[in-house]
Formats: sequence, structure tokens, C-alpha cells
Amino acid sequence: MRDGAVSARGKVAIEKGRRLTGSLLVVCVLGTALGVAGGAQAAGLVTGKQIKDGTVTTKDVRDATITTDEVEGSSITPVDIAGDVRGPKGPQGDLGATGAPGLEVVDFAEATLDLAAGASGVRTATCPPGLVAVSGGPAAAQGSPVRVLDNAPYGTVGNERRSWVTRVQNDSPVTVRVDIWAACAEVR
Repeated sequence: MRDGAVSARGKVAIEKGRRLTGSLLVVCVLGTALGVAGGAQAAGLVTGKQIKDGTVTTKDVRDATITTDEVEGSSITPVDIAGDVRGPKGPQGDLGATGAPGLEVVDFAEATLDLAAGASGVRTATCPPGLVAVSGGPAAAQGSPVRVLDNAPYGTVGNERRSWVTRVQNDSPVTVRVDIWAACAEVR
């Protein structure tokens, strides 16, 4: 055979290929047209009732595609919006009423207790006249195994609860010095 010459069998194959290519082209064009039309039709048929809650997210909605005209009045509340929904700061309000007078610690009282090994003891720290014991407790050298048995204000309303009483136990094998203190306040 010469160059460029095609056998009879080759001519038949070429003709079949042309018919097949033409048929495929028609099928592709029809498929694309139906796909576009079908998609447009499907988009028109989807309603809010068909969308399961929580399946459409912000990633699914393009920016500026939903406007206030498309949202039913009062259907979105501040709870529905993530982030800070506060408005601008308003004017300062009126000054409130003066509160009840508080306590001011003005002095400390102290008492000392030397406890022998294994012994327990009680001491009371008493505030000066006109002051009330509002807090108190024991203070021993760091690492001293002293156990607090009682720790409370002492006195009655009649004598203004001027004292703080503490009872401690020395659990060490040596004598320990314990300071009992009271915070004394002026009640206005």
C-alpha cells in the first residue's frame, strides 16, 4: 500500500468513528442541557420544610445573598446571632444610695501561750474598749505540729464581743510558743 492510502477495512472504521463521535456529541449536549434545566427546576422546588434543621450553614450561603427583605419580621432574635449584639454605651445613670457602714480594722490584740509537749491550752486575745473582734486565730513557728481545737469570737452582745478565743494542742515532743491574735474593728 502507498502512503496515505487507506484499506477498505480502514475506511469502514473511520466512518464508524465519525458516526460514534457525532452521536456522543449529541448525547453530551442533550445531557448538559437537561442537567442545567433539571438543576434550575430542582432549585425552584426546594422549600424550607424540606431542609433539615442545622444542615445549611454559613459556608452554604454566599455573602450578601440574604437581605432583611427576605427575613420575616421578628423571626431573628439576639439569641439567634452569635457574637456581641450590644448597642452603643448609654448615658451614665444617677448616683446610687449610700451603702451601710462597714467595718474598719483599726488594731490587733495578741496573747501568748507556751505549750509543753503533748499539752493543750486556751488563750483569749481581747480588743481595746469600743472595738469588736472580727477575726482571729493562732500563729505558731513554721513546721510546729500544733492542732487547732477551737477558734471563735468570744463574748456576748452586752460586752461587745471584744475577744477572740483559741484552744490548741501541741503534738510535738518539745515546748511550742503559740501567739493568739484578734483583728479589732470599729463598728460605725
